[in-house]
Amino acid sequence: MRLYRATAFLFPRHYTIRMFLLCFLAVHMPLLAYLGFEFTRGAWHWPTFAVLLGATVVGSAFAIAALAGLLVPVAVATRGLRALRDGQQMQDIPAGGPDMAGELLESVAHALRSTSARLDELKGLALTDPLTGLLNRRGFVEQLEQLPTGAGTLALLDGDRFKQVNDRLGHAEGDRVLRALADRLRDRLRKQDMAARWGGDEFVILLRDTDEQEARAIVKRVQLSLRRRPIARLDGRPVNFSVGFAPLSGETMEAVTEAVKAADAEMYATKRGDTLQPS
Repeated sequence: MRLYRATAFLFPRHYTIRMFLLCFLAVHMPLLAYLGFEFTRGAWHWPTFAVLLGATVVGSAFAIAALAGLLVPVAVATRGLRALRDGQQMQDIPAGGPDMAGELLESVAHALRSTSARLDELKGLALTDPLTGLLNRRGFVEQLEQLPTGAGTLALLDGDRFKQVNDRLGHAEGDRVLRALADRLRDRLRKQDMAARWGGDEFVILLRDTDEQEARAIVKRVQLSLRRRPIARLDGRPVNFSVGFAPLSGETMEAVTEAVKAADAEMYATKRGDTLQPS
């Protein structure tokens, strides 16, 4: 580090140029020594000087080119570290040899892989409900924005008597029931459908490219499965859910919020036993 600090005044912001300058001076040492010797002697042998000058120029060019090539791994590693610092993605770091430059490249590549994996993990945690493993509200909207189209039907599910499950059977059993309901949704919905825990005992489902009539039939199958194979019982009756539907034609949070409000109104009307006329 002593030489590094001692030469810091030479191009302090350009480490590569500093190395080239030191290399240039080192290569010219024989020529400078010859000039000094000839000066003290008071005699000049121009053919020898010309040979030395030509060899020095060729040697300097070769040394600078070779040094530039050897510094490429350092430059690649520096770009990788800069990307790591700025939280940006970078293409794979090339593999090096069993030397110092290779170890530097491997260390930077490992740091980039580890950081990228950790960021993906944290992003997944931020978009996923930790209890059920389904998307959370934020994850649902972000996934919706990435779909080619948000057209379809939105279904809002609300657990029937889930509060009683918690109060009478305990919160641990309530959590188990929510996980079981999430598993049932994963099993019964189609691959193109998207389910999320909206909050509490509410779940939201996007049935893509599906009209309301077909959406009702799909969700009805889930309700029937909960009656035939209950995930829990209260007073001998299977725990199930109420549901409301609304068309969804946009990918924004505002469009989702409006659809959820419409589905919520239908769902609570159903809970109250109101008779809804099809729109």
